[in-house]
Amino acid sequence: MKGVITIAGYGTRFLPASRAIPKEMFPIAGIPLIQHHVEGLVAAGITEIIVVVRNGGETVQRHFAPLPDLERHLERTGKRELLADMRRISRMADIVLVRQSETLPYGNGSPALAARPWLSPGEPFYYMFGDDIIIADTPVPRQMVDAFERLHPAAMVAIQSVPEEETHLYGCVELKPGTTNQLSRIVEKPAPGTAPSNWVQIGHFIFTPELFTVLTGSEVGKGGELWLADAIDRLAGRSTVIVQPIEGLWMAAGDPLRHLKANIQMALRRDDMRDDLLAYMRAVVGGLG
Repeated sequence: MKGVITIAGYGTRFLPASRAIPKEMFPIAGIPLIQHHVEGLVAAGITEIIVVVRNGGETVQRHFAPLPDLERHLERTGKRELLADMRRISRMADIVLVRQSETLPYGNGSPALAARPWLSPGEPFYYMFGDDIIIADTPVPRQMVDAFERLHPAAMVAIQSVPEEETHLYGCVELKPGTTNQLSRIVEKPAPGTAPSNWVQIGHFIFTPELFTVLTGSEVGKGGELWLADAIDRLAGRSTVIVQPIEGLWMAAGDPLRHLKANIQMALRRDDMRDDLLAYMRAVVGGLG
C-alpha cells in the first residue's frame, strides 16, 4: 500500500509566514508537520509516499534528501546521536513529490487524481489531509491499516466524536440503517441541530482503486470545488464504505492559534520539554494573576 499526503492548498491562514515557508514545514515540537505525517505512515509499514503539492515543494524535498555537508559536520563535531537522526530522516521512506496540475479543479479530491499515475494498479492506498495532527499512542495509519486488513471494504473513513454543539463545523457521518459501521453519506457542516450523528471524518482514509470510478474530476460540487466527501457518498451508494473510530487527540493545526496549541500538546509528550514547559506556563499564568 502506498500513502498519499495532500498539501495542495495555499496556506492563506498562515500569511505572511507562508510566503517563504510552506505550512507543512512549520515545526510542531521541533519537528516539521510533514515529518510527523511521514513517520505515522512508516509506522504502519507504508514506505512509498506521494506528497501532492500545488506550488513549490522543493523545501519538503530537501528536508527528506541526504545532506552530506551537514552529516560531515555532525560527524566532525561528535554529534553522533543527531547524525543518526538526520540519516534516519533521509532513509525512512521513498518520497515522490507530485505537483497538482492547474487544470484540475480546486478541492480536496483533486490531489487523489494528481497522485493516480504514481499509484500501483489494483492496490489500495492511504490518503490523508496534511493540515492536522492526531496525537496517539498507536499512530492513526496503523489503526486504519489494521482495521482495513480485517474488513477489506471498498474504502475506510477515519472518524472521531465531537460535542453536539460542534457538529456544524465538520463533515458528519450518517450510517446505513441497521449497521454500526457502514457509511451512508457524509453531511458537510450540517445546520445546528440537524446532524445525523456526532461522528465526523478527520482527514484519514484508505481507498481501493474503485474510488476512481466515482472521482473523475468532472463532478464538481459546492463552490465549484471537487469534494472528496461527494465521491465517498457515491462510492457508499454502490459498495461498502466502513467508518473507523480513531483513538487519539485530534489537533487541527491549520491556523496559527491551533498550530500553537498542537505545539504545546506535542511538547508535553516529550521528556526533554515537558517539565520546563509546564514551569514556564505556570509562571506565565501566575504573572497574569
